[in-house]
Amino acid sequence: MNLNGAKADQNGSFIYFVYPFIFETKDFKTLKSAISQAQIPAKENQFLWESQSFPKNDLLFHVANYLNPTDNHPPTASLWKLNEVARDIFGFRAQWQLITPISEIPFTFGEAGEGNKAVQLALFQIGVGFLTVRVQPDSDNINEWLNFLHYFRFLRGQQGTHVKAERRIGFNPDTKQPQLEPFFPELAGGQAQYQKGKVYFGEVVTNLLKKSALPPNSLPEPTSKQWWSEVFVPGQMLSFTALFADHLPVDETQLLLYKLQNLFHQQQGNNPAPEDLGFNNPAWLPYASRQWFIFSLEGGSFLAADAPKTEFFRQTLPSHLRDQYFLLFLIALHQRFTLMMLSSKVALNWLTDHEKKHSNGQREQVFEEIRNQLLVFTARGYFTQVMQREHHHRCYRQWHQVFQIQELYQEVNDEVRDMYEYTLMQQTRRLETTIQVIGVAVGIGGIIASSIANYIQQPLSLNPTWKIDTIHPAVLILLLSVAAGVAAGVLTWLGTGGWNWILNRIKQRDKK
Repeated sequence: MNLNGAKADQNGSFIYFVYPFIFETKDFKTLKSAISQAQIPAKENQFLWESQSFPKNDLLFHVANYLNPTDNHPPTASLWKLNEVARDIFGFRAQWQLITPISEIPFTFGEAGEGNKAVQLALFQIGVGFLTVRVQPDSDNINEWLNFLHYFRFLRGQQGTHVKAERRIGFNPDTKQPQLEPFFPELAGGQAQYQKGKVYFGEVVTNLLKKSALPPNSLPEPTSKQWWSEVFVPGQMLSFTALFADHLPVDETQLLLYKLQNLFHQQQGNNPAPEDLGFNNPAWLPYASRQWFIFSLEGGSFLAADAPKTEFFRQTLPSHLRDQYFLLFLIALHQRFTLMMLSSKVALNWLTDHEKKHSNGQREQVFEEIRNQLLVFTARGYFTQVMQREHHHRCYRQWHQVFQIQELYQEVNDEVRDMYEYTLMQQTRRLETTIQVIGVAVGIGGIIASSIANYIQQPLSLNPTWKIDTIHPAVLILLLSVAAGVAAGVLTWLGTGGWNWILNRIKQRDKK
């Protein structure tokens, strides 16, 4: 790809990498409290995370209340940024490099030259969370940006990637160069990780999340159980990118759009089909002259080719992209992964009679919980409109189309409705069976008792004796009618599914 001197404006351009995960809905308040109180190791009374508010500008009123609830409303979402003091603990001021099969790319965390908001953490009450890392290459070479965008999202060495870092420990007066030593965050294994081989940024992400949910003044245990589960491709992040490209040839613009859409590195996607390069591509949403939003299932991008050098296009617009437009992306992701989580719960708990691990009562309780979660999401998380302005709304609607939110919602809604109707039917069937068994038992017993009682002439004594040959006939009839009723009830129960229940119990006992 010949860019003929095109450069990335590092002040306006940025990359957010998003690590999505899910957790138990019931743990939201506990996790929120633990994260708010988590402390930086070896830093007394220094909290690991600083509480933040979601951007409020241009949000509809009810959406703003959902994201930033007042004291009169229960918490529904929480946002934090990593404390600036913690950046040294996690080495975000060290000199990092991404090692890929085609190049080595130095990169930094946070905003260019400032490092603010290097890492953010968001939790939604429904059970979906996002750890967001802001990183970008030190170079203004657009090919390096494409390579970095493609490879950094792989957290565990997929496609031959890994990271390395060095930290300054002094200055050599002879060579007039700083002295560096290999570095890796102690909470992620420290320099010992290099002795094991290649090191991966996924260790930083995993241990940062583990430390975040530990009680204050405790140390993370390497073997401690994760409180979250991955919900996207295992070991992979999504990206949200803004690339302000200057001196970009007009005839290269469409190819760059195509590469950003597919997250291709510089050696990929150089022979696209002509149909993929048309400006009518539904994945490209025009914003202004030679500026587009780009949508895909793996992330989103914004390309501004030779944007006017005005305050709006070089300062205001990048700020909107970092805040409002990224928030739209997170809200759509939250909806997408919530629906995927609920669909997964239905699939895991929708088992046949000889496959199910729970009793009918337990399964109905699980289904009731899933139904309630869907109702909460429908009421407070499934927004048709989020922001007031036209550009924001068009972008949000496009994310809905790309992530197929409406189709996912309809699918999960149908699953949960059918599931709930099935459980109600099962409850009704069991109630009918119970009434039938009791009715047969009482009816047979009553018939026997009434049929024989007419032939009893001996009066009933108030001082009964307990010898078998002196028991009053009425008592014998009562006992006989009860025994007959029980026998008739058992036979009725066996005929209405009791045998299957007994056989299933025998099979379960044999398996154990």
